[in-house]
Amino acid sequence: MSWFVLSVKEKQEDKVSKKLEKMNFQVFNPIVKETKFWSNRQKNVETPLFKSHIFVNIPEQYRGVVFALPEVQGYLVINGKPAKVYNEEIETIQSWIENGSHDLVLLSKLIARREINIKKWLSKNNAGVKWIGQQNVNTLIKDMDIIVKNKLRKVV
Repeated sequence: MSWFVLSVKEKQEDKVSKKLEKMNFQVFNPIVKETKFWSNRQKNVETPLFKSHIFVNIPEQYRGVVFALPEVQGYLVINGKPAKVYNEEIETIQSWIENGSHDLVLLSKLIARREINIKKWLSKNNAGVKWIGQQNVNTLIKDMDIIVKNKLRKVV
């Protein structure tokens, strides 16, 4: 079985995760605590780490089953094929969440506009953060010859 990234409708990550778990698929929907600010208050809320995306561990022959759910929009596709995620990458994200997202906070505090190489820290699959901006991180995934651009959020 392989892990895939599933795109879902906005704010439907938890609902889709529960439905897929009832179908006996292994699902990972990383949640972080985030501080939301309003004009009169602030509140710590739990939000998905990857908005509108969840990870599903599903055999290749059953990939089409997820489209029975109306909230599912499709798989994240790279070069015409659904993007696979390595177990080590899932474990890394799980450890971030279990450790209170300390690594994500550390990442958000890195010096802006300074090129770094933390390939071993990020994963064991030739991926690495190559550029840190004020509010974004560019990650090079050598196996797929792509650069993934992510915006940073302040996490608690």
